[in-house]
Amino acid sequence: MKKTEEINQIIVELYDLILNKEVKERERVSLIEAKNKLEKQEYFPRVMKDLEYQLRPLAIKSQLTPPVAAFYLKISTIGRFEQELGRGLASTPIAFGPFFQ
Repeated sequence: MKKTEEINQIIVELYDLILNKEVKERERVSLIEAKNKLEKQEYFPRVMKDLEYQLRPLAIKSQLTPPVAAFYLKISTIGRFEQELGRGLASTPIAFGPFFQ
């Protein structure tokens, strides 16, 4: 899946959540803010991290509505593979010795 397709899919999911009657107003405000930023083509990983950060206190207290909880779980893993892979590659010389001598 291309990055633009992924972003468009997230925007559609945000629209659906915003219109969902189960979603609380506090959640809705954060979702609308993220949707607007993505529509303005702001940096996708930053917008997702900001949204995750805004929803985290509710998630910790188990106060997210079920639809937003599922979405939160999804966005909390975006970019984690690349981030952890980079850390792993950076620590390889520590574990196995330098590549070049």
